[in-house]
Amino acid sequence: MIIYDQLIERLLSEDVPYGDITTEAMGIAHVSGIMEFRARFDCVLGGVSEAFAVLKKAGTEPEIIYNSGSKVKAGTLFMTAKGTAGQLHTGWKVAQNIMEYASGIATRTREIVDNAKKGNPAVVVACTRKSLPGAKTICMNAVEAGGAVPHRLGLSETFLMFENHSVFFEKESDAYAALEKACSKLPEKKPAVEADSLDAALRAAKAGAGNIQFDKVKPETLKEWIKLIKAEYPHIIIAAAGGVNASNAEEYALTGIDVAVTSSVYWGKPADIEVVMRPL
Repeated sequence: MIIYDQLIERLLSEDVPYGDITTEAMGIAHVSGIMEFRARFDCVLGGVSEAFAVLKKAGTEPEIIYNSGSKVKAGTLFMTAKGTAGQLHTGWKVAQNIMEYASGIATRTREIVDNAKKGNPAVVVACTRKSLPGAKTICMNAVEAGGAVPHRLGLSETFLMFENHSVFFEKESDAYAALEKACSKLPEKKPAVEADSLDAALRAAKAGAGNIQFDKVKPETLKEWIKLIKAEYPHIIIAAAGGVNASNAEEYALTGIDVAVTSSVYWGKPADIEVVMRPL
C-alpha cells in the first residue's frame, strides 16, 4: 500500500481550501475533543490508512483500532482521533468519505473472492482499472483490502493485446506476427492477449503469449476450451473477464481459470460509517 502526501493534500484542499469558517466564527476551533468512527453495518474496512493520513495532516492524533481488510460487525469502533474542534472538523468529512467508498469496494471485493474460492481455492481475483478517475490509489488499496489484486494498473505496466490493436493491421496474420515479435522483445512482461474464441486463443499461445484473457465467454464453453488449451500449453495463464461478479464467481472458478477479472466492485453503495464527536 502506497499513500502519497500529494493525494492527502489534494483531498484536503478540495474540502477545506481556506479553513473551516464555521468552527472559527463560532469560537470553538480551539476546544479539545475526540472523534469516533463506527461501522453502521457489517462490512470489510477500506481506506483506513488513507483516512489516518488525512486526520494526521489536519493536525489531529488519530488511532487505528481495526485496519483496512478487517471484517467488522455493525457498531464496531474502529478508529478515533483527538484534537481541537477545528482540526477534527477539517479532517472529518474527507476521512469519512474515503472510508465509506473504500469500504464499499473492499466489502464487494471480499464477497467475490470468497465465492470464487469456493469453486477453486487457488483462483486469483483481479480488479480492473475501471475505477473513478483520480481515485485509483484509494480504489486499488480497497481492492487489496478485500483480498483481490489489481488487474492492470496502466498501459505502461502490462502488455495486453485487444481487438482494438489488431484492427490497425491490414491482415489478421500481420497482427499475430507483430504479437510474436512483441513476445520475443518482452519476455519478462509475459504478454497477454484477449480472445473471444478457441482459435484466437490457440494462435496467441502459439505466438508466445503467456496469458489468455477470455472476454464474455460463458462458463460451460470456457471449461471445454481450457481443457484443450492447457493440454497443449500447460503453463499458460487463463483469465475470465466480462461479467464476472459475486453471483457467478464460483461458477467461473470451477471452469479451471487461473484469474477472475472483474470491474463490478466499483459499482455499488458506499459503506455507512458513523462519525460522533464530543468535547474532552
